[in-house]
Amino acid sequence: MEKDKKNEESKPEEIEDPFLMDRWIPSKSTNPLQYELYKLQSWMHLCTERYMKKKQCLQDQFMKEREEILKKYEEKIKEFDAPSSPPQKKSKANSSGDESSSRGV
Repeated sequence: MEKDKKNEESKPEEIEDPFLMDRWIPSKSTNPLQYELYKLQSWMHLCTERYMKKKQCLQDQFMKEREEILKKYEEKIKEFDAPSSPPQKKSKANSSGDESSSRGV
């Protein structure tokens, strides 16, 4: 009797751990609820694997598209990030007395 209780108590612990799930194979004498639990855990495991593969695929696709966009617009990005030396020259011209007198100030 005590041995049966110990065996029953140890089985749920094995099933709860997803890594041990692959080692435990239901037999004909398996409790139907344990078998259903095993099937659900197996399904969850497969869904998780599919999710991770899809996630990785989407991340790879994103990185590839990002690199293509960066290559395509590299010149414009450099122009935008570069220090704006031409506008500084214009601002110096704007501060000269000629333009301020034409404004009537």
